[in-house]
Amino acid sequence: MRRLAPFRRPQPQVWLWSVSPTKVPVGNFTITVNGSNFHAGSVIQFGGVDLPTTFLSATGLRATGIATAAQVGTSVNIAVVNTGLGGMTSTPVKLAIIAAPPVVVGVSPATATVNTAATRQFTSSVTGSSNTSVTWSVNGTTGGDATVGTISAAGLYTAPAAVPSPAAVTVRATSVANPAISGQSTVTVQLAPPPVVTVAVAPSTASINTGTTKQFSATVTGIASQSVTWSVNNVAGGNATVGTISASGLYTAPAAVPSPASVTIRATSTVSPTSVGAATLTVSPAPGGGVSQGTANLMAGRFLEQAAYGPTPAELAHVNAIGVNAWLDEQFALPETPILNPGGMGMAIVEAQYLNRVATAPDQLRQRVANALGQIIVISANKNIYPDEMVPYLQILSRNAFGNYRTLLDEIAHSSQMGKYLDLANSNKPSGGSAANENFARELMQLFTIGLYQLNPDGSRQLDAQGNPIRAYDQSTVQQVALALTGWTFPGPQANNWENFSGPLVPHDVNHDMRAKTLIGVTLPAGQTTVADMTGVLDCLFNHPNTAPFISTRLIRFIVKSNPTPAYVARVSAVFVDNGSGVRGDLKAVVRAILTDPEARNDVAPPDGGRLKDPIYHAAAFLRALGGSISATNQQAWTFTLMGQTPLTPGSVFGFYSPLYRIPRSTLNGPEFQIYGPTEAVLRGNLFWQILTNPGADFPVDITPFINLAGNTVALIDAVDQTLLYGRMPATMRQSLANAINAQGDNVSRARTAIHLTTLSGFYAVQY
Repeated sequence: MRRLAPFRRPQPQVWLWSVSPTKVPVGNFTITVNGSNFHAGSVIQFGGVDLPTTFLSATGLRATGIATAAQVGTSVNIAVVNTGLGGMTSTPVKLAIIAAPPVVVGVSPATATVNTAATRQFTSSVTGSSNTSVTWSVNGTTGGDATVGTISAAGLYTAPAAVPSPAAVTVRATSVANPAISGQSTVTVQLAPPPVVTVAVAPSTASINTGTTKQFSATVTGIASQSVTWSVNNVAGGNATVGTISASGLYTAPAAVPSPASVTIRATSTVSPTSVGAATLTVSPAPGGGVSQGTANLMAGRFLEQAAYGPTPAELAHVNAIGVNAWLDEQFALPETPILNPGGMGMAIVEAQYLNRVATAPDQLRQRVANALGQIIVISANKNIYPDEMVPYLQILSRNAFGNYRTLLDEIAHSSQMGKYLDLANSNKPSGGSAANENFARELMQLFTIGLYQLNPDGSRQLDAQGNPIRAYDQSTVQQVALALTGWTFPGPQANNWENFSGPLVPHDVNHDMRAKTLIGVTLPAGQTTVADMTGVLDCLFNHPNTAPFISTRLIRFIVKSNPTPAYVARVSAVFVDNGSGVRGDLKAVVRAILTDPEARNDVAPPDGGRLKDPIYHAAAFLRALGGSISATNQQAWTFTLMGQTPLTPGSVFGFYSPLYRIPRSTLNGPEFQIYGPTEAVLRGNLFWQILTNPGADFPVDITPFINLAGNTVALIDAVDQTLLYGRMPATMRQSLANAINAQGDNVSRARTAIHLTTLSGFYAVQY
């Protein structure tokens, strides 16, 4: 009996609905088609010829092919064939063949002026060809020559060593793929100006005590002679009032000054008398010189409340021994306390290490400045929730605390952590109705550099004819800066990478808006790269006249006092503009100027002096004063959360509190008062009582020395006064404290009561 072949069901009808794109230029192309009933054996045909086909889905295929010049102006049939038994062919759709786009070569910059023997980098752009290679020439000579200048294969032009007069040459980039196509730039080569003679004095800023010496040196550039003459406050050689300086630059401070005094050391070139370098020197009374020990303690205590997280007994004695200026020199020279990254989900570890660091790190000045910078340039763990998203940012603040503010801005702008927090990462050029993300652009101006209103050098607002403050920029400027900052993404191979915090952001010009942008008095030309536009934005804002007074004011408020006088701001702002050696943004010089300014060192605090301690500072200072600490493994983040200051988690881009907050029913600025209501005040009191009665492993502290004195009320009050208030407790407070102490039944309670009530007083809660 003959066996019949099994019945085979025909394949379903294959359908082809559309092809994308609908037209392709001559050369290699890639198309995708949309339809139904596709399978792994489906093949796209181009004019009846099978193309290499990739199966995407039952409704999508992709293929590559080659269009020829002979097909230009025609429409070729595209069909899909389902191969195999019972296979079928779809009805065709048309694919138009168009001419290849012209090859265009651009050269940037289009015009340039270069001094003799100087260099200028040129870049090329090639469109219409997959081969973007070019050859460079000058005046038609490949690579140039000594007469017209030379140019490297990378586009670096070197002008000739000499020209009789300004001469024009043509720098040309020629397409390797199509040598008939080129782009060019017109370069004017001009005689190099005569050398500029400059004089730099080192150190540019310094602080010394009365009766001591400081060696200065001068470096002259632009001429061979290094000979200079020295003066103090424009007096050649100085005098007994302002100090004297020798022919070799050895300065001797005057024997006495009534309060910290600022003098200017100048070095004048003997060959070019108009070339002068300067250094700013602060002369302070020597520790203990003409003052009582109590007054010296007050001076040292107030200083350490500003320059550290409050004094420890040892640090207080150290400042008394060496003076403010020597202590600053020591702190500037100390290595950074490491900020470790536990990785994973260990944000609680990062918070614990932060609290330990502010209370115990030896580089206290760096900790204080980095914290102030972190309140200006904010990232919060309420969005960046993992250590990789927070620790590198903290390291940037620490690393740049005594560096240059321009460098800090650059590292922050490229930070992948900031890229996430303010959405700079993957902010791309507008497309299809989208817009560049404005978050980072807005805060870069409003909070990190220039503020909202035009400022005078003393930080006061400039006013228009009607007496209204003048805006520093408008929404259009925000949009322009946002466009200039497009094209950055997280590290990785793609043009838009998912969150990756292993390094700084990386540029991708394909996502960058290449149009010209108008900033604040600066225009960024069209065709600039992602990197060039970022540099242009940061340079514009860093050099804006607002930046010095704006940043100086905020640093003063975080470090010394909430209501600095305009004169104080102006003095610090001037140092931000020029550290004495022509350097702008020198944070070491700015910090020194803030801490040694007469207004900071005025130990008779005015009614509007000082600043309210925030919860973390208040607790850290309290523990340091008692010789205690916050352990590295503490679990106290929630304690500070209840008081409005979760470590590393400010509530907004403005920080833990608004920098513009005013004390209720007052005209005074008091930012920290925004998180110091009745509830928070009670919680602080509870925390200090816990530390005194049940410190546990998190707050190791020993009050035995106070317990041993508690049998003598006066001695106990004296000890608490010197430890916490540096001897400035008023008589009325001493009497009230004595009444409370004497009501206790044992020495432990007496000691705890004396310390606790003093800690809660306005004299200790406010940093004077």
